[in-house]
Amino acid sequence: MKSLSIVIPAYNEEVFLLKLIDLIRQVDTEGLGYKKEIIIVDDGSTDNTLELAENLAEASSEIKVIHQANQGKGRAVQRGIMDATGDFILVQDADLEYDPEDYLPMLSQLKSSHSSIYGSRIKGQIQFFKRRFPFPGRHPDQGFGSWIAGVFLTIWAFLLYGRWITDTLTAYKIYPTDVIKDMNIITNGFETDHEITAKLIKKGIRIIEVPIHYNPRTIDQGKKIRMKDGFVAVWVFFRFKFWK
Repeated sequence: MKSLSIVIPAYNEEVFLLKLIDLIRQVDTEGLGYKKEIIIVDDGSTDNTLELAENLAEASSEIKVIHQANQGKGRAVQRGIMDATGDFILVQDADLEYDPEDYLPMLSQLKSSHSSIYGSRIKGQIQFFKRRFPFPGRHPDQGFGSWIAGVFLTIWAFLLYGRWITDTLTAYKIYPTDVIKDMNIITNGFETDHEITAKLIKKGIRIIEVPIHYNPRTIDQGKKIRMKDGFVAVWVFFRFKFWK
């Protein structure tokens, strides 16, 4: 049986963490031949996230907890990758915007160790809710600004790399462990996702998109990404097209 390391970068997620872990443990990845390893990386939380995570780890051998000073989501993901022992790595945000049940359709498309799976919210909205122009793929609760930023980044990535990725901003991605561990990742924040995407394309790794569900939350509910992160993403895609 192969193994899947689920890396969860968490900063002040005490409201969601317990429910998230419960949902993850209910997903029958073993039925598809993947044993789970859960790695919670606390990124210097100031609430009870770390304490909750440590209690979970004490009760279950499949859960590992790492604590670091606050350095950003990208650095937390990298820290989790360092300790991952699975054949593949899935990054799971600690909030509940994404449904762990979508692990199954994503894993079912994982045919090769030279492939990466991206969960596409755009394809999910089109498939599950029959969305059409002028707002294909936009969840009714998703802000227009974040949606249009995603559309722009799809076009920008295509112009730079010749790859059409409907949802470059998705937080659901599965990476081959050997490929991702071999990368020299230098960014620290949300832009790490885009650095990894750029480097996967340059390495010739196939990116397969799978429709997933999405339950967006607002800034008032704890969402941390901001408008400036969109501009950073544009620069990161450009930067790693021409530099290492």
